[in-house]
Amino acid sequence: MPIVDGRYEAKISTTFATTEEGIEEIKKKLQKSRRMRISNIPMKLLEELKPLLKDKDLRIILPMGEKPTENLQKMGEVATTKARIYADFKGKEANSGSINFSDVVFNILWTRDQTLTISTMEYSKCVKCLGETFEGGWRFAQKW
Repeated sequence: MPIVDGRYEAKISTTFATTEEGIEEIKKKLQKSRRMRISNIPMKLLEELKPLLKDKDLRIILPMGEKPTENLQKMGEVATTKARIYADFKGKEANSGSINFSDVVFNILWTRDQTLTISTMEYSKCVKCLGETFEGGWRFAQKW
């Protein structure tokens, strides 16, 4: 942790003002990264990101009840979650998904195909922990 003005300082997260801003940051990160893990994001968003996923070290866990297209299966390893993963978002149930990189995790809350909010976790211990959570989910997901 860096020392700034005589004290430890670390940025641990970001909540984006708009979902569009969050999606743009995800796209920038996808362009620069070689490895990513995607879990339980809306299919509409996954379609939008697909062109940036080619030739990457990629694992995707699709939302419950979704099946991968042949094209998606060619891009990387694909599974479907068997678990219902959700959060309370302003008093309503919302699906909780993520896009994991080595140094940041983008958390995505959504209903149906509407993205409600995007935030990040940038604190390294939490990023590592969330990566391990993905691997646990992968072990129990339906592989295709």
